[in-house]
Amino acid sequence: MVWNLCKSLVTFILILLGFIFVLLLPREMEVEAIGFSQYEAAHPFTMDLYMDNMKAFVTYFQTEKGFGTTLAGTPILEEVQRYLGRSLKIIIPTFILVLLFGTLVGVLQFNYRSKKRGKILSFFSSILSSIPDFFLFIAIQYLLIKLIQAGLPRFHLFGSDYWYSFIIPLISLMIFPLLHMVRMTVVAMESEMSQEYVRTVLAKGLSRIQAIKHILRNCWSTIINQSQWVMLYIISSLPIIERLSNYNGAGDQLLYSILNNEDIRAFALMLPFLLIMFFIHVGANVLKFIILPKEGKQG
Repeated sequence: MVWNLCKSLVTFILILLGFIFVLLLPREMEVEAIGFSQYEAAHPFTMDLYMDNMKAFVTYFQTEKGFGTTLAGTPILEEVQRYLGRSLKIIIPTFILVLLFGTLVGVLQFNYRSKKRGKILSFFSSILSSIPDFFLFIAIQYLLIKLIQAGLPRFHLFGSDYWYSFIIPLISLMIFPLLHMVRMTVVAMESEMSQEYVRTVLAKGLSRIQAIKHILRNCWSTIINQSQWVMLYIISSLPIIERLSNYNGAGDQLLYSILNNEDIRAFALMLPFLLIMFFIHVGANVLKFIILPKEGKQG
């Protein structure tokens, strides 16, 4: 268990350093006049520029004794706290709903897999899982616009100023990982179903419901492992969804900071997301150690 935590910490530090190295790559555009009304733009890269960026990054923290302030004088950490609070309204409910409903629907699909309703559910799951989340977001917005035109009470589809502003981004962000969770639950239960002991207990008269409960109990390892993938997908897709919905959260501000070469601010906004992934990874290992002691010690 301690060894796994140490590996997780080392992995987190390496990922953090990797993000910093990528963030500090020279991205400034140079424009050069090559003739009358003719200009050439380029993004030059030299090791000298790269080293200058690294030195400036370290010097900034030594001088400011922290993240410092924005150009407007607002402490960067205060901004991060405000924007992260908005993003967590999307991240936390999405994560919980995906794990709960993904597992539940997966069990139902497994139970009815040989029946018509199970095949229909599997068909729609396959179709929806092949559609990009940003397209689903646009489709949901278009559908809501049409419904509003047809008489649905008006509400704001964009922005982050209203209490319900997080709902549409949440739904859009939830669909793909939910379908993935359903699929992985079904695959895990089918794999467990093929085990000899399951056929034996069924032959001895164990009811189907009791057998499914037993199978699901033995699939916890897969479900716990998938929680890390679910959170990774949510965090990696969040900036695009927030940008499309004009939701002024940490993901949207992270994109803005990177595109505008605000390296310190981008680092401050990215750090909480990396910490969330780290704690999810550690939490998954702890759960495996508690619920599945043998696997926890091996994993």
